[in-house]
Amino acid sequence: MSLCLTAGAVQADAPLASHWRLDEASGATTVDAVTGASGTLSGNVAFGPGKSGSGLVFGGGTVSAPLAVDTSRSFTVSAWVNLAANCPERKCKLAAVSGDGEHSSRFSLGFVRDRQSLGNWIFEVAEADTDVAPITKSAVAAVPAEFGVWTHVVGVYDAELGETFLYDTGGLVGSGTVNTPWQGTGGFTIGAARKAGATTGFWPGGVDEVRFYGRALTMDEVFELYLSERG
Repeated sequence: MSLCLTAGAVQADAPLASHWRLDEASGATTVDAVTGASGTLSGNVAFGPGKSGSGLVFGGGTVSAPLAVDTSRSFTVSAWVNLAANCPERKCKLAAVSGDGEHSSRFSLGFVRDRQSLGNWIFEVAEADTDVAPITKSAVAAVPAEFGVWTHVVGVYDAELGETFLYDTGGLVGSGTVNTPWQGTGGFTIGAARKAGATTGFWPGGVDEVRFYGRALTMDEVFELYLSERG
């Protein structure tokens, strides 16, 4: 598998499509620092301590907002996440950030646990938007996730290669293959995902500094982004 990753920091002309700082101290809306669009909080979610300043703390709620990238083309999504604890079930899938479809999420950046592991970060891309469970292609971290700490996770979809890449604290930790691109509905969700028309995978913990880029960032660019945000 060829990664086709080139050197170089995130340049000034890199297409930062949106940046949800999530620094509002209170209220039911949050604003994208790039586009000025607003996201709406609903359910059990509120502003609280974040990675940098304020962030969002989830306990079964969501944030719905416009998505500024075309998910049928190359894109990058990054976020700081703080998973409060492992899920009590032996098998679960939790979403920190997901791209909306009519029936199922186009993509999901979050956490997965199965009976063979304690849980890992995951970047998952669906190959169809259907009511039945869609075929998904996942990039899963090879190392276990940490709980109760802020972690920088990044999902990259490279449409030309037909591949996905997952990064944890600046390092490449997993990759996958996607055969069928499709465009989501134009919205995204923080704190949950969509499966077969239902909201699922509610995130139990914190999310902060959600960014979208309109292309596939390189390995070195992801590392530089992590360094610039880790504080």
